[in-house]
Amino acid sequence: MTTTPQPATVYGRPVTTEGVPNLYEGTSVTQWVPPIPGIDNLGISSIDTFAVPGVGEYTVPFDGFVRVVRSEPTSKEWVNAEVYTNLIEMKMVGESEELGRITVTLNPECLSTGQIRTPFDPYAGEGPSAKACRMAVGAIFDMPKLGMKLINKEPIILTIDDVRSIPPAGSPGKGQIYRMLPLHDSRHLEDSPVAYVTSLRFTMGGYITAEKIAAV
Repeated sequence: MTTTPQPATVYGRPVTTEGVPNLYEGTSVTQWVPPIPGIDNLGISSIDTFAVPGVGEYTVPFDGFVRVVRSEPTSKEWVNAEVYTNLIEMKMVGESEELGRITVTLNPECLSTGQIRTPFDPYAGEGPSAKACRMAVGAIFDMPKLGMKLINKEPIILTIDDVRSIPPAGSPGKGQIYRMLPLHDSRHLEDSPVAYVTSLRFTMGGYITAEKIAAV
């Protein structure tokens, strides 16, 4: 019997995928109701800015998908419910004249994890209480034109505020980056960074079909 190797870096709580249904286009989402566990297959788009020291700064739009598994909510009441998440698959593709085609996927050496819960200082708003979503992500930025695959050794923290449904489909989010996030050449991880992410803005899309995922 073989076992699946575990990631070397685990950013948070693991969530099982065993027996959890895949959810695609056509799945209904209800506001203010904690859903049962599921694997959300969602579209995603982002605009990332990369800085290459001594070369320049480049802004690249990306489109693709994410697959996120959700845990059992800790409560049936929205305001008290916490939900843990793992990012189990991601693929985003972008292109720029200077950097060429860039494909972003998950780093298999990292378990990218997150949490959705009511903030400790909930802000006023419509409904019972909006939640906040965050996820720590390890990624690989494949840049064939530059002959490199770049890896972030510090997690990319993706956040969404004002979450009124789970999943937060259609919500804008932000990568919480303080000025610059180092990217390392995967062949020389102990050397100095070769580039940086200086800005990341994303929008979580709705449920998509398995065919659209296969086409990315």
